[in-house]
Amino acid sequence: MGVGEILDSLKKSTKLGKQLEQAQIWERWPEIAGQSLAIHGEPKTVRENKLYIEADSPVWMNEFAYDKWNIIKRVNRMSGHELISDIFITLRREKETKPNP
Repeated sequence: MGVGEILDSLKKSTKLGKQLEQAQIWERWPEIAGQSLAIHGEPKTVRENKLYIEADSPVWMNEFAYDKWNIIKRVNRMSGHELISDIFITLRREKETKPNP
């Protein structure tokens, strides 16, 4: 059995394998979301087959919602099976600034 076959087996049978598979979402984000969306939002986590995305503004939240099913299709096509069943989009929080002393 070659290394590639061992890795494929691990992806299918272990939690680490699933995490490695999900990591491809971050690695291939511009391809998955498309260039125009990718710069206005990013994946934050995957829980229970749901991808959570943070968007820059309410306008971009709406754009992600509009393209949600296409993003799901691209992720699942990339993985070869249903890795993501739904997407939740949240607004990116402003970075907190520290008060001056």
